Amino acid sequence: MTALLQNVPQLTRFLPWRKRLEVLGEKGKRFEQWMFLNASSVLLSEKTGELLALSLLEMEMSLAEVEAGLQRLADEWGIHFRLLFESNGLLKFIVYQEDRLQEVLDEAPFCVMGAQLNYRYPLRADSFIEEVKERWEDFGTVPHEIGIALGYPLDDVFGYMGLLPLACKGVCGWRVYGCMKESQRRSSAFSNARCQALAFIMSPKVA
Repeated sequence: MTALLQNVPQLTRFLPWRKRLEVLGEKGKRFEQWMFLNASSVLLSEKTGELLALSLLEMEMSLAEVEAGLQRLADEWGIHFRLLFESNGLLKFIVYQEDRLQEVLDEAPFCVMGAQLNYRYPLRADSFIEEVKERWEDFGTVPHEIGIALGYPLDDVFGYMGLLPLACKGVCGWRVYGCMKESQRRSSAFSNARCQALAFIMSPKVA
């Protein structure tokens, strides 16, 4: 455990959370561990956000319980979340770092975001997520531009959508239209974060 904390120092801030798990009931513990593992790329790497799907039946929780749990963890972990879609007990939501998303939106060209995709300006992290939610509800499918909030390079997102004249260069968890080296680096970092989160959850407790 000590070696893990030395190699991944950002894990130390989650020690109080892991200690708190010991006093939770089985259902609460299962939910919070599931969240930590599935949000790990946002918590332990540079990923902007993560789109998650949770079965209320399998988690044995109500929508209100999940929302309360998400709010508690968001406050504790310093992240944001937004419920996006719920159908037949399957809840889809996003967890994200607001400052990271804002940085990406500031870099996104108006000729794409405004002129082609018709997003309202000025682009703000919270209003962008809300507009993604509205479009998902209106059209019944998740808008591809949600990739902007999921840590994928802008060239990869816009290239996949056919909004930039870029050819697909390969796949590394998603289709790459920009710099393959950068996309591979991000993909590796995201995967490593999940491995680190799993090791943290499973490792022996420390005093």
